Amino acid sequence: MINISKQYIKNVVINNQKLFYDLINLTDLKTKWKKENFLKIEIKKSFIRGVLRYSAEGTKLTNLISEEVKLNKKIKEFNYFTRIYPMIHLSEDLSEESQLHYDQDADNELITCWLSITENDYSPISFLKFKSKYFKKVFSKIRFPKMLIKSIKPKIGELNFWDGYVLHKGNFNYSKKISCAFQMKFTKKKYEHELSIKNNDQFFIENSNKKNSIYYDNLINLTSRIDQINFENGFNEQFLQIIEIIKSLFYKENPQISFALSVLAQRLKVNGKKFNIQNFLYKSYLYDMCSILLGCENFISYERMSKFAKKNNFNLINFLKKNDFLKIIPNNIYLLKNLSNSNYE
Repeated sequence: MINISKQYIKNVVINNQKLFYDLINLTDLKTKWKKENFLKIEIKKSFIRGVLRYSAEGTKLTNLISEEVKLNKKIKEFNYFTRIYPMIHLSEDLSEESQLHYDQDADNELITCWLSITENDYSPISFLKFKSKYFKKVFSKIRFPKMLIKSIKPKIGELNFWDGYVLHKGNFNYSKKISCAFQMKFTKKKYEHELSIKNNDQFFIENSNKKNSIYYDNLINLTSRIDQINFENGFNEQFLQIIEIIKSLFYKENPQISFALSVLAQRLKVNGKKFNIQNFLYKSYLYDMCSILLGCENFISYERMSKFAKKNNFNLINFLKKNDFLKIIPNNIYLLKNLSNSNYE
């Protein structure tokens, strides 16, 4: 593992921390997690993730970390980087504790950068003390004794890098505080699941925090109206209904909400059954479709919907072509690539 600590990075992290707490106040996100409020909490956390990821503060931090990587001889050969991916753990948050896993994606060599945005009263992340490039899948399924697991509590703003074969996990937040951390990927080739750019480039900084209240109201409105959809109708009818909902709330693409809905879909698909959410699979598909129509900021939403379409004999490509009312496809390299064989005009 590589650790980098720079004061100028910490200063920018403090600005991200301030925005994080502002968003907690905006959404009225409570410190302690409650099972019965799982979906409401996830909507709030997903919104905060989306805003932090695309905020001026978050984007500036992303670009600074990329510059720092270029200066480090051990990791400068990783040519592409993603935006930050915020992680939020409430106090006693049962939905966030994970098992040992690795980040390596097929043959695209990568490193993960992880940094804490909040001061924590617990160790938020743990690692297996050894790794294996060839037995990582087997190791990820084994319950190792505590003596082989190392827990760390990094200082705020400290950059922690590890390669894709390192087994790690997020720890249960037993403290009385909300915890927030950012992670981002550096890869040798373009990352397949979300937008990545070359390390000689930078993500565009747009100051849009003044609109956060409007964005949040729109997300609450959208998710509330999705709850009212008759899930006994066919998928085509359900998707047409969400198009009308989106048209009434958004006049252009919205990366913050697109990303938030993609994360929300994933969280619901994984945890919906465990926390007794009605129609959780239907809702996750609708959230993914909304995410695509609002910008497809997280490519995994399209991947999930492609699998859904194949399984349910639904023509996803034709549907997107006919209903791209915000003109997302011409400006999205990922969608253009995946729709290129269908003669999109």
